[in-house]
Amino acid sequence: MSSPRTVLDAALYWDTYYADVFRFGQGTEHILALLGRTPPVHTWSDLGSGSESLLWSIALNARRLTSVDTDPDRLATLTAFARTGRPRGIHTVALALCGRDADAFPQHCRCLTSTLVADCLTPERLPLRVLSADLLTQFGLLGLCRNTGHFTDAFTRLHAHLPEHGWAAGANWVPADSTGRVHLTHGAYQHAARQANLHLLQLDRLPSTDPDFPHIWTYLARRIPR
Repeated sequence: MSSPRTVLDAALYWDTYYADVFRFGQGTEHILALLGRTPPVHTWSDLGSGSESLLWSIALNARRLTSVDTDPDRLATLTAFARTGRPRGIHTVALALCGRDADAFPQHCRCLTSTLVADCLTPERLPLRVLSADLLTQFGLLGLCRNTGHFTDAFTRLHAHLPEHGWAAGANWVPADSTGRVHLTHGAYQHAARQANLHLLQLDRLPSTDPDFPHIWTYLARRIPR
């Protein structure tokens, strides 16, 4: 049984949500603030990245980014955008929110060192170098899980090789029509984090102004030393 797909195809999604307008109230500013709590990292893997990794990179200090997605078109969009080194409107606002100079954006683009076409909801197929990064992020990926069991299993497997003191962060938007998708709760996140041996530093359920996705979950966690 396949997991639900995102609502728009690659090009339309990119131009709707990640173009010139920064959509305040839909979770983006909260995610950037959350990521800003992480320290500098050498390696970062963005799982189920779509074309959006460079937006999140603005809040981070990461040297090497690997973006992983099942859709090669989204990764192609991301790679082409990185090559331009020029921010769109949404990125310009994000730079200001994060206290970054606009001239720093090309440096964020250069952190994208590799992409990988793979299904991140089958973590056993992902190479160790991806799963053992200092920081693992996912934005929208785990919300595609079918049920709580699938969510817990995917969450645990994705973080199985996170190094000691490694970081994990992410967000999942809750669709107005959640048919076929996991029902996310505080308990579901807390149970999954325990199974993955992660300490949840922050977990929030926030309202969103997007009528198609009226709520968003965000979290920040760290590997518990064994």
